Amino acid sequence: MAVERALTGFAPPGMITGCRLIRTGDEQYLLPAENASIAARDRRARAASGAGRQVVHGLLRRLGCAEPAVPRGQLGNPIWPAGIIGSIAHDDDLAVAVAARSDAMRSVGVDIEPALPLPPELEAIVATPQDRQGDLDPGTGSRVLFAAKEAVYKASFPLDGRVLGFEDIAVDLESGKAVTSSGRRLTVRFAISPRILALAYTA
Repeated sequence: MAVERALTGFAPPGMITGCRLIRTGDEQYLLPAENASIAARDRRARAASGAGRQVVHGLLRRLGCAEPAVPRGQLGNPIWPAGIIGSIAHDDDLAVAVAARSDAMRSVGVDIEPALPLPPELEAIVATPQDRQGDLDPGTGSRVLFAAKEAVYKASFPLDGRVLGFEDIAVDLESGKAVTSSGRRLTVRFAISPRILALAYTA
């Protein structure tokens, strides 16, 4: 699968990755603790969460975790087993996840989006004068920027505990770097085809 190849290609050493097409009934893969943490969500969202967790369970088993449950926290953040960092994302069709041991890197975030321009009203919120899109097509670039900022937020929240807005994250897609308003610096990687995929991490 092209998305899995792209994710594997720009993941740093020590990080493992996976993806899965979301199917009806994938909520069956939610473990009891996970199921309880997202019980109020609708069936389509639960299927997407189940697909993501099914990928995660496989990654955690590869990392030697005896208890692979990753429940949803109060702010929507995944609660990872001790000694593990990771991130989960999905669009309408595909779930992706990444994981690593915490002694290999400090934090990671991933996001996946359709390869379509952002609506103009959202683009005005996402992009700031500090961002650099390089030579990307403006329409596609705005969606890449959105995905990169989502990934940066997911990577920074476990470290800083801060809820960030788009204006709190500056991304330079040319250099592959991002910085948050708190001074947190992260590496950013992305791919565009067939979906937009963004990865942010700090070693």
